[in-house]
Amino acid sequence: MHTITSSLVKTKPIIAFMGGMWFQIKISKSWTMQSELAYIVKGTGGYHPDHPKYGDYWLHLSYWEVPILFQYNMKNVYFEFGPGLAALINSGEYSIGGALPYDTFLYPFSTKDFSFNLGTGYVSNEKWRVGLRLTHSLLPVRKQLPETSQPGYNRGIVLAVGRQISFKASRTRQSQVME
Repeated sequence: MHTITSSLVKTKPIIAFMGGMWFQIKISKSWTMQSELAYIVKGTGGYHPDHPKYGDYWLHLSYWEVPILFQYNMKNVYFEFGPGLAALINSGEYSIGGALPYDTFLYPFSTKDFSFNLGTGYVSNEKWRVGLRLTHSLLPVRKQLPETSQPGYNRGIVLAVGRQISFKASRTRQSQVME
């Protein structure tokens, strides 16, 4: 679920898709580093497909994102923090019936995003995990709009379910089968 801060129009968080892959490097007994490559949709909601209303507004921003997270592991629970870099691959700003609140050509979206992530999660077994992460961009989504007190930033809560594939274990099993 994501939203953009400092909007002139009333917006709602957007429930959006995130998908990708990640890998971990064990640093010590309790610490790991996790790098991800994810396709993620950010923006604002407000459009109701079943009952569109005049003036409904929504913003859709698609990114390729690479968070680098440091994780502290305690048995089945982990805590994570770290930066994320993203590249904008698609954007769309829409309004039903009314004009857009500001001209997208005069206030283009930034093609990059730099964010900070903070989260926690639970590892149920060797293959499955669930996590909750807060993310907030440190760079504005676009330059400051007229009549706003500050530029807009991406802000989100990510609930993720992950399945781990261990390549090391599969190689060991293959060598045992070959013997």
